[in-house]
Amino acid sequence: MMKKRKIDLLNILKYGMVIVFIVYIVLLLSREGGNEVPVKTISKNILAVVKTEGMKKGTTQDLKKYYGLNASDYDGVMLYIPDDVMSVNEILVVKLKDKSQAEAVEEAARKRLDTQKTSFEGYGAKQTKLINSAVLDSRGYYLLMAVSEDADSIYKAFKKSM
Repeated sequence: MMKKRKIDLLNILKYGMVIVFIVYIVLLLSREGGNEVPVKTISKNILAVVKTEGMKKGTTQDLKKYYGLNASDYDGVMLYIPDDVMSVNEILVVKLKDKSQAEAVEEAARKRLDTQKTSFEGYGAKQTKLINSAVLDSRGYYLLMAVSEDADSIYKAFKKSM
């Protein structure tokens, strides 16, 4: 009788663990984010938590110049760039039309960070520190790059928008 009860308890525990594991996977997959949130919404949420002093709204030409990306290739773009040659504060949010674009956009953002790092290395200690602590993240159809003292707040606002 005791042995049978022990086996039943083990089976219940095994099934319980399988259910917990399945729920965990479903939660992870659901957190990846769809593609229904407009960049305007994400932009509004980010601008609510960040000071844009030292930055100006970037144009489609700026996106092409600094990242080599065409705004028309994507479902939406938010770009804030430094308004001064000694500033590195920058925010980029791109909503992809297709997930296959993610690698190219991430590579463009990485190259921009590398270029900025090379430009300021050796004499811009504060700028280099900001660049080194930049946030670069992609979630589903969205990519964020933030170089700012408020990078953590920007990242939180970005995640919250999904």
